[in-house]
Amino acid sequence: MVGYREIAERQHGFILPCQLTDEEFVEAAKNGFICIPSEYRELMGYVYFTELVEGGRDRTQYLDWLIAFLIPPEERHPTPYIAGRKALEIHGFWTSGSFAPSAIVTPPELMPHINEKYGYTYLVDENITPDHWVFVGDTPVEKIIPAMRKYCEYAVPDDFENAMDIAYGAYYRGYSWEEIAWALEPAVGIWSRHVTNGKEILELFFEEYPPGFRDTDEP
Repeated sequence: MVGYREIAERQHGFILPCQLTDEEFVEAAKNGFICIPSEYRELMGYVYFTELVEGGRDRTQYLDWLIAFLIPPEERHPTPYIAGRKALEIHGFWTSGSFAPSAIVTPPELMPHINEKYGYTYLVDENITPDHWVFVGDTPVEKIIPAMRKYCEYAVPDDFENAMDIAYGAYYRGYSWEEIAWALEPAVGIWSRHVTNGKEILELFFEEYPPGFRDTDEP
């Protein structure tokens, strides 16, 4: 049987309440293994911090995914993943000002186990596969192009520069303008009533700030 220390070790130092018996909680708290950082005290109802918790951006991302559900990670099949705006942020894109929600794509069988109090919008998908997401610091995260498309569904006029930066950033990471145009299509009509497709949105971006040269020999 796996002990609570081993569980914490594979979960960036965190343990869900459902992963401890009452006796184990008392023991872990008594010996100081479970701690309560003052800045995260409000999260104690969802997850326990332990002495194994370390700082870092990857830890925060994983924590968000971990407490979005009330069951252990090993019971989450198919794998739910962070999507849309928050996925773009985890990939390293700037999305300030967007009205897009923090979303997680989840299989329908996990809906009874969602943590409704943590502020995620849950998008049900009956056909989740490993091709839909990638690991970023142990956190399952939607791939960039579909995440960009979800982001653009909530675009407003003030998001023009952010959307342009994301589009150019995706291009420099190796995606084609055709893929990027598809991702931009939900924003048709936001920045010009004359625009009818994603390629024409790209033309608006090019007029504002012509993209630089991408060296395709670099990874």
